[in-house]
Amino acid sequence: MTFFVILFIMAVAIFVATAFFYVSRIISLPPKGRAVDYLNSNSESKQRVIACIGDSLTHGNIGVSWVDQLRNEFPFDFFLNEGINGDVVWQVHQRLDPILNTKPDVVILMIGSNDAMASFNSKSGERYKRNNNLSDIPTFQSYQKLLLELLNKLSSVDKVLLCTLPPVGENKDSQVNQHVNKFNDFIKKTAQERYLTILPVSESLWNDLALREFPCVNDYNPNSIPLIRRIYGGAMQHYIFKQSWDQIARSKRQWLLFDQIHLGERAANIVFNLVKNAIAKK
Repeated sequence: MTFFVILFIMAVAIFVATAFFYVSRIISLPPKGRAVDYLNSNSESKQRVIACIGDSLTHGNIGVSWVDQLRNEFPFDFFLNEGINGDVVWQVHQRLDPILNTKPDVVILMIGSNDAMASFNSKSGERYKRNNNLSDIPTFQSYQKLLLELLNKLSSVDKVLLCTLPPVGENKDSQVNQHVNKFNDFIKKTAQERYLTILPVSESLWNDLALREFPCVNDYNPNSIPLIRRIYGGAMQHYIFKQSWDQIARSKRQWLLFDQIHLGERAANIVFNLVKNAIAKK
């Protein structure tokens, strides 16, 4: 009996390890249709180049890709997916030149969620500095400076759409969402001062969260192990067991954010509709 128990435990361990590495490989893949892909392709027949710049919320391989939804909606335009998992605003600066070389007609910018999470507490800041090979820990002050500098570099683009940031966790009164609100207030103030179009991603998601059919029972936990468990656990449920992201969210008593960060089908559809309406030709 003991032999079979050991054998079963070994089999489970091998399965979990294999699934983890399989999901890790998927998550590590860059998005399809980046600026370098456009520059190396024969895509000049496309009507518009629309650059979607951000982090994993734009990349869409942890959760749903609203960029892919836009590609289906506007097949004659070329959508650059410049969402890189884990990126902070400083890292966008480091990869901006190829994006500008495509001469985009429209830029959709949703960046700052990782800056907000990194600056939430010292442990998170040290983790982001280490994992992203940053010279400094991201802060709200550095985000303000770098976002303004980024918008200066994008000043040649005819249309820049600036998105507010999605919630982190689904508790509106949590400390982390009060922290995210500071970033969103700055984003809205900047858009107003620079006469940029603001896409109210945050506000739209909170409006939908008010419709949730069950109470919010889980608050955001910024510690490494719970964070990895939520992200990789959800990704395994999707990529291994083929559950939808929203099914995974419901199983964890979440409404929009299956791991308290990334967008399920319902949330991504909200972002998609905001962008679609903003870029539709009149």
